[in-house]
Formats: sequence, C-alpha cells, structure tokens
Amino acid sequence: MFKSLRTTPGFIVLCLIALTTSAVAAEAVNQYCPVTPDEPAESYITTEYKGQTIGFCCKRCLRKFIADPEAYIANLPHDNTDTQAIYDASGKEQNPGNNEGVAPGQSPSHEHNHSTDHAESDESPVLIFLGKLHVLSVHLPIALLPIAAILEMLGWVFRSQSLLFAARTNYVLGAMAAMITASLGWIAASLSHYPQDLATVLLWHRWLGITVASISLLGLLGILGMQKSKSWGTVLYRTVIFVLLVLVPITAHFGGTLIYGLDYLF
Repeated sequence: MFKSLRTTPGFIVLCLIALTTSAVAAEAVNQYCPVTPDEPAESYITTEYKGQTIGFCCKRCLRKFIADPEAYIANLPHDNTDTQAIYDASGKEQNPGNNEGVAPGQSPSHEHNHSTDHAESDESPVLIFLGKLHVLSVHLPIALLPIAAILEMLGWVFRSQSLLFAARTNYVLGAMAAMITASLGWIAASLSHYPQDLATVLLWHRWLGITVASISLLGLLGILGMQKSKSWGTVLYRTVIFVLLVLVPITAHFGGTLIYGLDYLF
C-alpha cells in the first residue's frame, strides 16, 4: 500500500502539507495592548488583522479593536518600536490627534476598569491552547479534501488506479483532519468575541465546519462499502467528495472573513 503511495502525486502533496503545517503560530507583533497602551498584551488574547497577529490585555479591548480597528491601529508598533514609544516622559501622547491630552490607559470612549477587565480568566488554559491549534489544523482538510476530489476525477476519467488510490488516501486523511479541525474550531469559537456582522459570519463558519466534518463521515462509510464491492459505496463516496469540493472553499471563505474583514476579497 505505502509503496504505491510513494509513486503517486498524493504522496508529494502530503509531504508539502506536512511541511507547511509544521510551522509554529505567529507571535503577536506588539508587547502592549493597542487599546490600553500601558497594559502588557496577553499571549492568549489575540486576533489577526491584515496578516498580523495582534495581542490585547483583555477581551474587552479585543472586542473594541475588532469593532473599530482604525481607531487603535496607530498604537501598534512601527519599525519594531514598542507602542510605549508613542508617549513622552510626561505620560501624554506625543501624537494624540483628536484625543489630545489623553493619558496612557485611557480612551475618550470609556474608562478602563482594571479590576473587571483584567480579572483572572475563568477559561481553562487547556481549552485556550486547543483553540489555538485550530489555526494549524484547518489547513489539512482545506487542502486534502479538494485535492482528493480532483485526483478522484482524474483517476475516473483516465481509469488510473494509482490516481484513485491517491485520491482515497488523501480523502481518508482529510476527513479525519476535518473532524479534528471542527472540534478545535468549536472550542476556538466559544472563546472568541466578534461584534455585529462578524458574529453572524462566525456562526456560519462554525456550522459549515461541523457540516463538512459530518459529511466527511459519510464519505468514509462509502469507502468501506467500496471495499466490500458494494456499488452504493462508490456512489456515496463520489457524491460526498464532489459536494465537499464546493463546501470546503465556502467554509474557508467565512474563516478568512473573520480574519481579514467582510470585504477582503473585493
């Protein structure tokens, strides 16, 4: 079995995917919270904005940033200079704009309550860690399931057993990854806070991910049927795999929207 796999395009694909997903998650570009600049950012409270990981001191600040990033983007470091550099020795902002005289840690829109905003998190560190793994694992089903569909199509057209074997190997691995990714994504979503329209996007992304994982199970059932020479197995598997060819990119699009915004495509 594995000797055949080494001669197929699927083996090359799997090697590339493994190398890609072995990279560690990016660290936040800032040491201090952009919403409350005199507070250090926590490593487990982050969001992605324009391709950069940004850390926050508390989830209240995270929600405020997501609601209006442009209001706080100036407080992020530039040229690797810490955000505290925007303040002079007197504690006043050097370049306050419309908020002249606002001291660090204060915002014209609210008074930061340290006792409530920075209370110890009641969320398990284990759950926080597992939620972060969603970012790494999500690339596996996004790549493997569509590639499996393409290889299945090519194997079907050219009657190539090698391509069909590669397709089904990719599918099994992709389906298993989809179930793991959906579980990690559900955890990550439960720890996330998105405002207004993005909350709806998260809802769609969450349930589409669960749908992909559930449908993937049906495809695995079809492969088991194929091993027993059952015609229904082939029909079920191929129906599922081509449905996923459409559904996986749609699910991924909603995930991208959460990171890059509602208009990131156009």
